[in-house]
Amino acid sequence: MVDKKEFFNNLADNWDEKDIVSPEKYRRIISEVCIKKGQNILDVGTGTGVLIPYILEVETKVNIFAIDFAEKMIEKLKEKKFPANVRPFVMDIRKTHFADTFFDRVIANSCYPHFEEKPSVLREVYRILKKKGLFIISHPTGRKFVNKLHQATHPIIKEDIIKDISFLKESFEPFGFKLINGIDEDDFFLLTFTK
Repeated sequence: MVDKKEFFNNLADNWDEKDIVSPEKYRRIISEVCIKKGQNILDVGTGTGVLIPYILEVETKVNIFAIDFAEKMIEKLKEKKFPANVRPFVMDIRKTHFADTFFDRVIANSCYPHFEEKPSVLREVYRILKKKGLFIISHPTGRKFVNKLHQATHPIIKEDIIKDISFLKESFEPFGFKLINGIDEDDFFLLTFTK
């Protein structure tokens, strides 16, 4: 039986070719992230680093930490030869080696439903996020599309669905997060939480 890490490792070679998201949607995510010079940004579940060019397009003087638990995704990211301020790591978001309150922004693009043990994820993100920092969850193809795709793709991800805004708001609040923006359009989903 394939596990989730193996599942995503098997997708790494063709990940970029199968990306159906338009640059405009990636730019829309980054505009919601409110990136400023000098910030520390964590790109969780970075995959092959699809968001990184759009972050750098807005601001080059930031520190981007790109993590993914699938090592083959990180290998593909490294092949892109991003500048030195982009630091890739094979790492699980449930337990990172980052210092407390280190990040100004934590972005989980197209990956939150795949996280196992979500309470552990939320506790860790809260620990490493600065006070007034932003935690962004985005799905640029929309919630319904993603849920149908996951249910049809493979048994290992068929339960990995995105719940609605009110459910996620209530799930995050006990961990200290406050929802400040929620977008649930047919072809775009994004939540912004602050600490």
